[in-house]
Amino acid sequence: MRETATTADAPSLMAGDVRDYLTDHPDFLISNSDLLTVLTPPKQRFDDDVRDFQRFMLVHLQRGVGKLKDERDHGLQILQEHLHRQSRMNVAMLSLLEAPSYKMMLKVIQSDFPLLLDHEAVEIMMEAGSQPLPGIRTVPEDFVQEWLPDRDVIVEGDIHGVPEIFGFHAPDVRSQALVRLSISSETSPGILAFGHRDPDHYAAGIATEQVLHMASLIELCARKWLDLPV
Repeated sequence: MRETATTADAPSLMAGDVRDYLTDHPDFLISNSDLLTVLTPPKQRFDDDVRDFQRFMLVHLQRGVGKLKDERDHGLQILQEHLHRQSRMNVAMLSLLEAPSYKMMLKVIQSDFPLLLDHEAVEIMMEAGSQPLPGIRTVPEDFVQEWLPDRDVIVEGDIHGVPEIFGFHAPDVRSQALVRLSISSETSPGILAFGHRDPDHYAAGIATEQVLHMASLIELCARKWLDLPV
């Protein structure tokens, strides 16, 4: 009769085998960090034979806590910047809505917006081809398609402003948001341009929704004052 294998027949795992395995796989505890919570550390000693494992675990935990703190602080900073920008944008929108005429609306955009939004320049322009709107700078045909190829908005940082968009303010512009304007079916397309001195102000798609909302409001106000169809 065939004998059933017993526990005694199984190869035993010696402490040296574990030590050899860990020596050959020094990153084992990185992928099995939960073992640090169940292993019993040695008493604190500082000779050459026994490592201060308690100190190792403490340093590891401190680094983890420090990383979480840095991530928290970074997240709070981004949130505060977003709220600050949104507050400025809300004030600018209210100023636009309170403008008593079309002429004053353009003054708010071209003169007040840079101050209210803390920008170097805010510009509005329309392509030639249809009857130009009073007070709005005219740019060549296909200008909008050149800058916004089949897109409604582009935000980008670490750039150098160009005079074609920002005029004499161009040298001071290092990041920009360009938004397509479609005021009416009877007018040519246009661009609403925001220029800021900080190269990172419009980096990585920041404030895309804010500038889109502002463009929509300008389109609405312009149609109201000029009695234009959608």
